[in-house]
Amino acid sequence: MFDSDDWKLAIEDTRFRQNAIVALIHSSNNQALGLLRLFSVIALATATGAVTSLAAGEFSPAVGWELASLTLVLVWSSWQCFRALEVGDIDLPGRDAEFWLRAADAGDDRPAFSRHYLEGFRERYRTNRRVSERQARALRRAKLGGIIAPLIGIAVGLILAFFQINYA
Repeated sequence: MFDSDDWKLAIEDTRFRQNAIVALIHSSNNQALGLLRLFSVIALATATGAVTSLAAGEFSPAVGWELASLTLVLVWSSWQCFRALEVGDIDLPGRDAEFWLRAADAGDDRPAFSRHYLEGFRERYRTNRRVSERQARALRRAKLGGIIAPLIGIAVGLILAFFQINYA
C-alpha cells in the first residue's frame, strides 16, 4: 500500500508523462506545418512547370510528365501533413475547478482521492497517446512522400524518355 509520499511521487510522475506527450503533440504539429509549407511551395512550382512544359511544347513531354508525377506525390505528402494537423481531442495537463472542489470534499481520504486522480489520468493519457500515434503515422507518410517524390519524378522521366527514343 502506498503511503502519502508514494502517492505524491506517482501523481508527479504521471503529470510529467502527460506534459511530455502534450509537448510531443505540439512538436509534431510544428513539424507538420513546416513540411506542409515546403511541400506546398514545391508542388506549386512543379505544377506550374508541368503545365508550362506540356502546353508550350518546347520541351520534351517527358519533362512535363516528370514534373506532373512529382507534383502528385508532393500533393499527397501535403495531404498527410494536413492529416497530422487534424484537430484531435487532447487533454491538457491540469484539472478543472470541479475536480478540486470534489477533492476538498473528500476530507482525509487521501489514498482514495489519489487513486481516483490517477485513474482519470490513465484515460487522459490514452486519449493523448492515440492522437500522438495518429500524428506520427501521418508525419511518417508525409516524410516518405517527400523522400520518394524526386525518385518517382526521375523514374517517370526516364521511362518516358526511353519509350520516346524507341519510337523515334
